[in-house]
Amino acid sequence: MPLALVRALLLNGSMNPATAEVSENAEIAILGNGPVAQSLVLALGELGRSCLLVDTRPAMAHSPEQNAERTVALAAGSRRLLDALGVRLGDPGLGAIARVQISQARGGPRVELSHRLLAIPEKRLGEVWPLSTLSATIAQGLERLGTVKAKPWGPLQGFSWHPDHVELQWPKARIQARLVVLADGGHGHLGPLLGLQRRGWDHNRQALVARVRVASEPSGERCAYEHFLASGPLAFLPVDAPREFSLVWSLFPSEAAVLLRANDVVFLQKLNAVRPQGLAAVTEVHNRGFYPLYFQQYTAAPESRVVLLGNAAQTLHPLAGQGYNLGLRDSITLAALLRESLERAEDPGAIQLLQDFQRIRRRDRLEIIAFTEGMNRLFGLRSAPVHLLRAAGLAALQMSPGIKARLAARLAGLRLPSASHIPDLDVENAAYART
Repeated sequence: MPLALVRALLLNGSMNPATAEVSENAEIAILGNGPVAQSLVLALGELGRSCLLVDTRPAMAHSPEQNAERTVALAAGSRRLLDALGVRLGDPGLGAIARVQISQARGGPRVELSHRLLAIPEKRLGEVWPLSTLSATIAQGLERLGTVKAKPWGPLQGFSWHPDHVELQWPKARIQARLVVLADGGHGHLGPLLGLQRRGWDHNRQALVARVRVASEPSGERCAYEHFLASGPLAFLPVDAPREFSLVWSLFPSEAAVLLRANDVVFLQKLNAVRPQGLAAVTEVHNRGFYPLYFQQYTAAPESRVVLLGNAAQTLHPLAGQGYNLGLRDSITLAALLRESLERAEDPGAIQLLQDFQRIRRRDRLEIIAFTEGMNRLFGLRSAPVHLLRAAGLAALQMSPGIKARLAARLAGLRLPSASHIPDLDVENAAYART
């Protein structure tokens, strides 16, 4: 064997099994292994054999949010989509959201959105699931499908673009793929490496999350509360246990740090002082944690062979719980376009396909971003005249059943902009109504 070849083999580690590099080829490389990424593979079905799923999460040090109460508010339309994908979540029980109460601090009118406005068979606008339960149930669906290779390679280290493919690199692994789907929840911080464009801002708020118990069950059907304070929204989401709620409380960072470490007596005093009308006193709190609140949106050029889904594309304020629901619609839409492309043996990373995806998803994404950011800013204004104007607006909305029905249908994922409509979003013949 020529000496130069021996030298090259040694340098590349090809003669040392301990340092050998794993090399894979795939039509589609999906970076991320959370609910959005896994939902995409389920939606691709048997064509998921063309995918490689890579868990890119870094090894996490202990943080205040590790033991926190993390839940997902699953909209009624999203539940229909998951049912169609064979995700077997079962009955949400007490975690069903039959109605939503919207109110602001210092009293005044309240708005109630109810499933009765829509006359839907589920008799709920949505449901609340622990994030761990949702993730595990979707993962079970993947196991039954058995079409995807999952790799725990950790953070991506290198990326290079070629006209007909891209190359992804890890310390001991390399992938060549025709399309990269970034669906890592935004945790990989891959914007600079992948050449993404970013816009966004810090809300200068922390979301304090916990599970709480109230003194008595609210009367009537299960209700979610969205109560706006000067620091931002205070949300109580019903969970599958009597008198218990998942709490998401937007606070200034200094307040969050104090309340995270306060004893239960002090914490409950502060919380009860600002809780919404109609909710009994909070008597217990468990599993406190917090995470920062900010908005960011990343975009990739269509010619880059990179497409973004869910929180990797847009990280939203938790107001109205739209994050996963938006990401699921991203996944369903991309899967439909990719199935057509792969069945015709076309390039899944073609510019036209990625332009079509961006066009179809643009308005749905922008409307939800505008709603969550707009509501957060509107209710954050503190002047007395603005408070009175908001009160008048809430009173007018409560007296307008037609407008309330449209708002409830939109937040429940049962009404999408016509530009965002594709056949895969027609579940049970009427999952979505076009605007």
